[in-house]
Amino acid sequence: MVRRWSIPLAALALGSLALTGPAMAAGNAHPAAAPKAHSAFMPGGLFKPAPGTHPAKVGGHVIDYSNNWSGYAVTGSTFTTATASWTQNAITCTSSDGETDMSPWVGIDGFNSSTVEQTGSSGDCDGSTPDYYAWYEMYPANVIIINKTVEPGDKFTGTVTHTSGTKYSLVLKDITQGWTNTVTKSLKADDNSAEAVMEMAADHLTKFGTDPFTGFTVDGQPIGSYSGSPYTIDQMEIQSGSTLCDSTSSLSGNDNFTTTWLNAC
Repeated sequence: MVRRWSIPLAALALGSLALTGPAMAAGNAHPAAAPKAHSAFMPGGLFKPAPGTHPAKVGGHVIDYSNNWSGYAVTGSTFTTATASWTQNAITCTSSDGETDMSPWVGIDGFNSSTVEQTGSSGDCDGSTPDYYAWYEMYPANVIIINKTVEPGDKFTGTVTHTSGTKYSLVLKDITQGWTNTVTKSLKADDNSAEAVMEMAADHLTKFGTDPFTGFTVDGQPIGSYSGSPYTIDQMEIQSGSTLCDSTSSLSGNDNFTTTWLNAC
């Protein structure tokens, strides 16, 4: 993913005006509340390899080091649908932390292509205030904030499906809050990867914990079943310089894994 860089306040103000309405609401506010501007960074974009690192083959999969993605991806064919479940972590923010972010999501493309079709949730720190929200993106178009309540500890299931032609269905269910967001969008894409990712969307990370992903399936099959030619299973971990920011566990039951944050980055 390409991370969102800081932009001028004037541009943020214009963006906020353009997005006021049903598509833009505070992540942890009730839908009737006034929209709240999120921080200058947002999730979304492409897999970004960590400079100076090289993929390493371990067993039947490859470990890749990234500046922004941890989790699992599969490549080697075209894929129609990806589904995964996760829990949105609670985060604790202080004024000295700066901008930090943890964004779990599921999607198609982006590992080695120029588009991503994805939906997920986020917990951000910008100063001392935590911000929780849900979103989807048809990259390179901008992230769209979902106008629904999100709280720490919420359990999510997301599904992204290429339905026909250029059309994609993006479904995100907050099982804890009891809402479902479904959108159909159009994009010309390659469908050459599918992934479940914990993303670091901010310039650095100071808050970390563990986050389990369960039921990660691609075209109805557990991610771990895509072993052998022509497929490659990529296990991704975030690294900044020489510091390993997090680790991604081995697959359990062929479709479950956990990302664990190790160091502030």
